[in-house]
Amino acid sequence: MKHLLKTLWRWFVSWNIGVVVAVVVFFLADFHILPSFLSGMGAMFVTSAIMKRRNHRITAQGILKEEKTYIRSQLDEARKQWKQMRRARYRIRSLVMWQKISRLCALVDKMIRAVQQHPHQFRIAQSFFLNELPMAVTMIDKYVYLVNQPVRSQEMKEALWKTERLLDELVTTAEKRLLEILSNDVFALQVETKMLEQSLEQQKLSETMQWRKENDYETVR
Repeated sequence: MKHLLKTLWRWFVSWNIGVVVAVVVFFLADFHILPSFLSGMGAMFVTSAIMKRRNHRITAQGILKEEKTYIRSQLDEARKQWKQMRRARYRIRSLVMWQKISRLCALVDKMIRAVQQHPHQFRIAQSFFLNELPMAVTMIDKYVYLVNQPVRSQEMKEALWKTERLLDELVTTAEKRLLEILSNDVFALQVETKMLEQSLEQQKLSETMQWRKENDYETVR
């Protein structure tokens, strides 16, 4: 949902900037429509690209510039592989395999976004991004190619079955990695929850004491 809202906001801002630029150029170009239209479209696409890049920017403290650049490049590569997996699932007729690949795509997307927000956690996902993810993309592409062939040998059936089984294991691995990445957020939420509970308890205690004082005062009167 947060990603959708950011996308809608990016489209809204870029569209309005494009309209403003188009109107300005329309008057500056002696009321010619074509240059104003092209200028507006160009401004819209440039604004959208800049905002999209800023959304993907890593802004963590305590990380060297070179390290940020490396993490960003790895996330960009992981995002490309994620898109490749998403495209591959639409060439599969099996609902079960479609669900498995969709589940893996969702996990990879969450891992990329989590590391993007918390670059210090990249070391947890690094092995997955460098090893399991590229092999998964290659494996899925070959699976899609073979499963759509009109003939199957026993050897091919065994290879397809093994791929399906390995995909289950890969989904499990991705789930574990994502939980490890989110562990700090879970701990932070637990701390905030504990502090809120203590604050509410203190507030209730204060209100109770105030109520008792008021009752004692009324009794004395």
